[in-house]
Amino acid sequence: MNAVTLLTTIAMVSISFSALEAQERAFPGKRTATALKEAGFTPLYDGSSLSKWDVKENHLGHWESKNGFIHYDGQSLGTHHERSLWTKDSFGDFELYVEWRLPAKPTLKPHPIVLYNGDFLMGEDGKRVTRPHPDAGDSGLYFRGDVKCQANIWSQVLGSGEINGYRTNKKMPQETRRACIPIRNADRPFGEWNAFLVRIVGEEMSVVLNGEKVINTAHLPGLPKSGPIALQHHGDTVDFRNMWVREIASK
Repeated sequence: MNAVTLLTTIAMVSISFSALEAQERAFPGKRTATALKEAGFTPLYDGSSLSKWDVKENHLGHWESKNGFIHYDGQSLGTHHERSLWTKDSFGDFELYVEWRLPAKPTLKPHPIVLYNGDFLMGEDGKRVTRPHPDAGDSGLYFRGDVKCQANIWSQVLGSGEINGYRTNKKMPQETRRACIPIRNADRPFGEWNAFLVRIVGEEMSVVLNGEKVINTAHLPGLPKSGPIALQHHGDTVDFRNMWVREIASK
């Protein structure tokens, strides 16, 4: 390969990478650091340091910051609560912007079917009815220190953003359970980055996924007034990046 050909090849590769980067930056719902700063958000994760997170000994080697994102291998030890990664600070009313992806290769797994009222479809044998569906894992985010208040990240047909702990609680009002089910599946293909914008004010929560509102304002009775935010352990690999929070002053 002569010098001219080599330089041409390098230029083409550079253009290709630039095009891919531009495409990555432009996915629906994605916000730039500049736009987030101008809107009053501050970073929870800056791409390198976990200084704002309560990293325990059981997290080491499992929750890791590398290549500009937080990678979790799904294998930390302890109770379910201890395996999740929690912020050091507590938050009351806020908006959270975070990008996430499920990087594992999907496989077919049996998935339950969620009905309009929030119940699972049950068979005559009293067991959940399932159907095979591609699955790349399960995770989510917890809010105000309460594992019931969750923006789910998963592979289900109904899509991510579901408030699982309230949706599955049959003691909750029917309108609450229905409001916790995503109104559309706005997930991008497995392995690609997604963007959540979660807003919690008082006992009300909404979720925008990739620029589309998937949870309209859901009223969550009994939600604690304040508490830390967590990246959820669910035994699967998951990546997070570009995490920003904006606290909202109480009226």
